[in-house]
Amino acid sequence: MCDKIKNIVVTSVFSAFLAFFAIMCVYGYFNPEATSVAERRPLAQFPEEITWEGIVDKTDISKFESASVDQFPFREFFRGIKANFQYNVLGLKENNKLTIIDGQIIKVENTLYEDSLNAAGKKFNTIYDRYLKGKNTNVYFSIIPDKSYFAGEQFGYPSVDYNKLIEIMKENLSEMEYIDIMNSLELSDYYKTDTHWSQDKIIDVAEKISNAMGMDFNPSGYYDKHEVSDFYGVYYGQSAINPDPDKIVYLSNEILDSCIVYDYENLSKTLPIYNLDKVNGDDAYELFLSGSKVLLRIENPNATTDKSLVVFRDSFGSSLAPLLAEGYKTVYVADIRYMSPYQLCPMIGDFTDMDVLFIYSASVINSPDFNKTFK
Repeated sequence: MCDKIKNIVVTSVFSAFLAFFAIMCVYGYFNPEATSVAERRPLAQFPEEITWEGIVDKTDISKFESASVDQFPFREFFRGIKANFQYNVLGLKENNKLTIIDGQIIKVENTLYEDSLNAAGKKFNTIYDRYLKGKNTNVYFSIIPDKSYFAGEQFGYPSVDYNKLIEIMKENLSEMEYIDIMNSLELSDYYKTDTHWSQDKIIDVAEKISNAMGMDFNPSGYYDKHEVSDFYGVYYGQSAINPDPDKIVYLSNEILDSCIVYDYENLSKTLPIYNLDKVNGDDAYELFLSGSKVLLRIENPNATTDKSLVVFRDSFGSSLAPLLAEGYKTVYVADIRYMSPYQLCPMIGDFTDMDVLFIYSASVINSPDFNKTFK
């Protein structure tokens, strides 16, 4: 009798468990989540209508399978169990291409996309040929390594061949002077839970770039360091292991505090160099120059020169540009990921006698989606 009761209880609990998950799956089908906050990406959606043609050519089946994984009930909970099991029980070094070294969460990348590098070279040369050539313009380019570079150099992980990457870009951008910042960076200069570098760790990078462009760096001679918030970087959610957050840090001094930032998306509005309203948003790193902006102009009223600088950049440049602004009267900060250079460059002027810096992270120019990312 006891065994019978036990079997009934086990069967009932198991049946209830299956019924509960079936109900949750049906609920998820009719109420799918649009995005994953933790992973900062859109989630796959179920096909609006499943047709016979979609079944035959497998397009609807493929969409349904992808959505079933992304919309699975309690997905974040199970992602955490999987990640901790892989790292702590199986002793694996990677989970979904993420590894952890000295608390640093690193995405392991080892593929060199030469087509993307050549496309980047073509894009930058188009700007050079159309707007910069023959203008007495000093043009430079630099490449920011991602964290996997240090994982490969120091810990033997698979990594992109950076020597080849740099050589390809040098060949593509032969009219520009290359500024090598690789030796000025180390793994600890980057946020542990994010792809980006921490501004307080790149003063020497800004100095090296500034000196290479023939400018005096940091005329004020000091910075005040501000820790304003816990920072949950892009890898925080992707890792699914709930690591300790970073601290978002920015630097200020009298010169930077006096700078005025003009936003070309809204010319009637000026912005602070550090927009603290962004700290409590989805990405606290957007406090630097207010995040993704097509074109900004930083005016330095205390500049000791009339020189102007144009920085073509990705998100890494948001925290670098304020440091470079100390040595210039005007700094234009342009992001051609969001607007065609044919529309953007005429807003800057004719570039005569300006310094121009193309600075991009390897993860952006060495991406299979490069042509989808840039206008």
